[in-house]
Amino acid sequence: MAGVPQNQTLYVNNLNDKINVETLKKSLREVFAAFGTITDIVAMKSLKRRGQAWIIFKEVSSATNALKSLQGFPFYNKPMRISYARTKSDAVAKADGTYVERPKKIVKREDLRKGKSAAPAVTAAPVQEAPKKTAPAATVAAAAPAQSQKSIQDRIGWNPQQTPNAPKAAQAAAPKPQGVAEPNRTLFVENLPSEATDTMLSMLFRQYPGFQEVRLIPGRNVAFVDYQNEYQSGMALQGLQGFAMTPEVKLNLSYARK
Repeated sequence: MAGVPQNQTLYVNNLNDKINVETLKKSLREVFAAFGTITDIVAMKSLKRRGQAWIIFKEVSSATNALKSLQGFPFYNKPMRISYARTKSDAVAKADGTYVERPKKIVKREDLRKGKSAAPAVTAAPVQEAPKKTAPAATVAAAAPAQSQKSIQDRIGWNPQQTPNAPKAAQAAAPKPQGVAEPNRTLFVENLPSEATDTMLSMLFRQYPGFQEVRLIPGRNVAFVDYQNEYQSGMALQGLQGFAMTPEVKLNLSYARK
């Protein structure tokens, strides 16, 4: 990202390329919209451009906050890699009057027969290749659980401001005067940041096996998270206790009272 100036467009890669493009764009909007007004989201179906997207914000400050807060965020079990786009998006260029239509690239018939395909003729985002596009689909699917497990073990790397003192936060948050609820399949999550959404929480908690659903309670900064059994919810509780969703806010997890 060195040398790339701050701008309104974020380039996101390492996305799960098995997710339907429209579903992917909807989920990205739900997660990124917490940081400001989004002008456009570009994601493509072509093999060459799968697993990446461009998020165009109205304000540069919104893009900057999203980049800092969501760098490495587990999105459909894969940590997002986010940087500023290298070139101005079409949406921004049209808004500031600098847009110039790109020439369409013609695909020759013999290239199609050889299995070659041209880049999409007109895109609404800067062209930037993913750093790595390697394994076939089967390999990616096999690698996903390992990446997910690694992101759990190394989760303090998810946020640059995350400190290695999460166990202290867990100890401080665990015991309560009224007594602790017996282990069960439902977690009670407190101290959520105001910008938290159902989608954002689902992406975080589905890293752990057995995840079923998140129920965010509006206006109270709390949520309930269901797993298939108490052992799976216990893994999530231990792994995410004291997790810093933002540099200022750390999650407080406990078993829900029945």
